[in-house]
Amino acid sequence: MRKLLAALIVAAFLSVPAFVSSAQDEPDVIYYNANIVTLDAGGSTADAVAVKDGKFMKVGAAGELKKLAAPSTKMIDLGGKTVVPGLIDAHCHPMEAMMMKETWVDCRYPETPSVKVALEHIAAWAKKAPKGAWIFAACVSASENKFEEKRLPTKAELDLASPDNPILVANGTHMGIANSLALKKLGITKGMAKLPHGGSVILDKDGEPTGVLTDAQADVPTTPTVAQLEKYYTKDIQEFWNAHGFTSFMAITPAAALPVLQKIAGAKVQPTIRYTTSIWTSANGKDMPEDLAKFRMPETADPAWYKFGAIKVWIDGENDCRTGFMYGPYVGHFDTDSPGGRGTLVTPQADADRFAGIADKNGVISMMHCSGDEAMDIGLTAYENQIKRGATEKIVRIEHFGMFQMSDKQLTRAKALIDKNFKISIQPTWLLDLVKADYENMGSERTVTGFKFRSMIDAGLEPAAGSDVTGIYLDNINPFLAIYASVTRESDKGIFVPEQAVSITEALKMWTIWAAKSMGEADMKGSIEPGKYADMTVLSDDILTMPKEDLKDVKILKTIVGGNIVYEAKKTD
Repeated sequence: MRKLLAALIVAAFLSVPAFVSSAQDEPDVIYYNANIVTLDAGGSTADAVAVKDGKFMKVGAAGELKKLAAPSTKMIDLGGKTVVPGLIDAHCHPMEAMMMKETWVDCRYPETPSVKVALEHIAAWAKKAPKGAWIFAACVSASENKFEEKRLPTKAELDLASPDNPILVANGTHMGIANSLALKKLGITKGMAKLPHGGSVILDKDGEPTGVLTDAQADVPTTPTVAQLEKYYTKDIQEFWNAHGFTSFMAITPAAALPVLQKIAGAKVQPTIRYTTSIWTSANGKDMPEDLAKFRMPETADPAWYKFGAIKVWIDGENDCRTGFMYGPYVGHFDTDSPGGRGTLVTPQADADRFAGIADKNGVISMMHCSGDEAMDIGLTAYENQIKRGATEKIVRIEHFGMFQMSDKQLTRAKALIDKNFKISIQPTWLLDLVKADYENMGSERTVTGFKFRSMIDAGLEPAAGSDVTGIYLDNINPFLAIYASVTRESDKGIFVPEQAVSITEALKMWTIWAAKSMGEADMKGSIEPGKYADMTVLSDDILTMPKEDLKDVKILKTIVGGNIVYEAKKTD
């Protein structure tokens, strides 16, 4: 009897496979034959990943991972190419980028080298525009330094270009030159120095508006139509960012445009890029509501793709158009300068404190734009005051931290805030655009205190990189221009403070894991690890071994979001 029972047990055991697989154990896709830079805590590499339900199931050796494959598993050979975590743009303006790219007159330097040529472009556009329609023109930041005439168009010149259309010429995004009809449409009259939503009006000695407006982004009617917004949010934005390797971004979004995105999110329209929104209402944030419930995504929205994450305010303008708020005056004088010559204070300390409090109370990230050195101190003080009031440890950020100026004392203050979830965003590509203008606008002593990325990293700040693409510098969407500038310290004025160079790995972290941390999302993105979203970027070159001078030429071969290829470069002969 015992022998019979034993035989039955053995027979039963032999009839059952040693491992029973189920659909839960079967990857949807395996990517293999790749040089995978995971950026996990151990700095490991791999040559394959298995993906299930849009997340990394396993990361490791191809030989092991292939054993997991089922008949339905897709097998994709990446041809030995270098793969990095999906790139993250930690600070950008996607709606504005599409609007400026598609509907504004292109007056961008260097293709537009002078005021004369810019006016010709505007006049040609006006001939085709309906009478009374707004005309907006995009000039790059610091055009007053770059144009041959070393100035911007004047109100009188714009009147001649088109007396029947309101015109606004943007010098970057923090300054605009309006013609007479535009001033009339905006209700700007003699003696009016401030606009309702934080913008400023530059007046001449008699109190007449010169046409120069600063930080008037909420005071000028630029929001696209609903149809345009739907196209931007379902097609144009994701295609533009995916083509440059991006899988996720902090999308700084005007409150006026948010309802369209909320509608799309609520309808479960799945994009090919992950939206985390930072909402702004006006430059100075005075109309930011105490309760931010209306900015949240609908309950039907998938948080893997659509999230309300932050609110944003501008403490000042920007140093490239001489409106960043500084302790000392700018060098020389331009007719576009703010009164006093030290830039423009948009949001004073008390209002900055209130703004930080609103973000904390609602459990979202506070983002403060600070360009000039005095503005930087206002932002730091606002967050220090939050701590004194016993605020929670929700992330607080300074945007453009130390890009134009940063003192040793400010770095020390920032370092002291790290354990209170203080984060910073930087824009490395500006090295290639604005260093020459910085020398002209601020002088060498102040200029060399900017772009100190090595010092930031050594202080433990883990800077998150952002393109800050608004449609002004369209090439800034290319993250490898930024990585090249960060590593080589090349600028538009030659090699700039070379001791502030960072390593290639550090530059890559700015666009991946550190960017994810700055958004409070490092648990789901920023590195290639099991359980995280299966977001990857496939590169044309091995960036960790190639000559650093060639980093600017790296191309995106594939962008993979949630395990799916959403962008693939066209093959060339």
